[in-house]
Amino acid sequence: MAYCSACLATMRTPRILRLLVLAFVSIFLLLVYRNFLIGESHAPLTTAQKNELLKEAEADMNKRRVLIERVCTKYNLGLYRNSAEPQLFKHPPTPQYSVFYIDKQHKMSYCPIYKAASTTWLHQMLILSGRSEQSIKSKLKVQQLSEQAREVYPVEDSDQVEEALRTYLKLVIVRHPFERLLSAYRDKLENINVGLEHGVEYFYKSHGRKIVKKYRNETSSRLEPTFREFVSYLIKEDPIRFDDHWIPFYLFCTPCLVRYDVIAHVETLFRDQLYIIRVADLEDEISPLWAHLTKGQRSAGETAKRYFSQLNRWQVQQLFEKYRLDFELFGYSHDEYLSFAEK
Repeated sequence: MAYCSACLATMRTPRILRLLVLAFVSIFLLLVYRNFLIGESHAPLTTAQKNELLKEAEADMNKRRVLIERVCTKYNLGLYRNSAEPQLFKHPPTPQYSVFYIDKQHKMSYCPIYKAASTTWLHQMLILSGRSEQSIKSKLKVQQLSEQAREVYPVEDSDQVEEALRTYLKLVIVRHPFERLLSAYRDKLENINVGLEHGVEYFYKSHGRKIVKKYRNETSSRLEPTFREFVSYLIKEDPIRFDDHWIPFYLFCTPCLVRYDVIAHVETLFRDQLYIIRVADLEDEISPLWAHLTKGQRSAGETAKRYFSQLNRWQVQQLFEKYRLDFELFGYSHDEYLSFAEK
């Protein structure tokens, strides 16, 4: 049987394109991971510059702790509850003990908020455990950093975690709630073809398909929900049932129940890592991995504008109400995102 060479080329094209896309994405991820390990270019700090950053961080940590206490008291939550007053938010009675990573050697406990530099700090903890960069990198092919870290820092029973939360340095890292949601959407739900190639099929089966079925008035085999559909889902669902990548901070790391010593922000992460390393006496063991902003820049970028312009002001406001406690606890504003919305 004679075959048409042009036909064969046509048949091979989709597979070739898939291979090219996969190769491109693989190279891109390797470059991203390399940049993540070495950090952005950052000139060595002088002693005076470092001391100034540490002084700024200490002042901010005090303000952040006071803000949490004030907001938890305002809403009658957790350790700050007056039983005679009603609670305005559903709130867990105890911390989620199983989510903490307890480093007994360095007397440190960490609650990882996913999509808020959890990769950065779990990597730091693996280095502190004695794992080499080469070992961490090679295992990424089959194990996420959170899984690698759980091998080193297994889930402790509630009594041991309670003791650690009383006596160890307690760390949490947060991020602007809307930026975290957008990062989670883009990473886990937006691109099915790339996503399925990189181990996030779970999110499409567990969340993407369900969201599309509920909010799209058409028959479609396409699983990706739009950002607008994702937001509609978040607005209507009970946050206690949210996935860990978009559950509110106050439900996951329960800052009204745990008096965190260090409340780091992604927006000031390089500086805040300097502070963590200093107060935990880790200066001979690790250095900041991610040279991020050091002056508290909070403005949203063009990416946020592109996605939030797909929403109307009512949707942005309702999304804010769902995460209001996170915004108040950690001093974030949603005003700029409202300005992006459809008029």
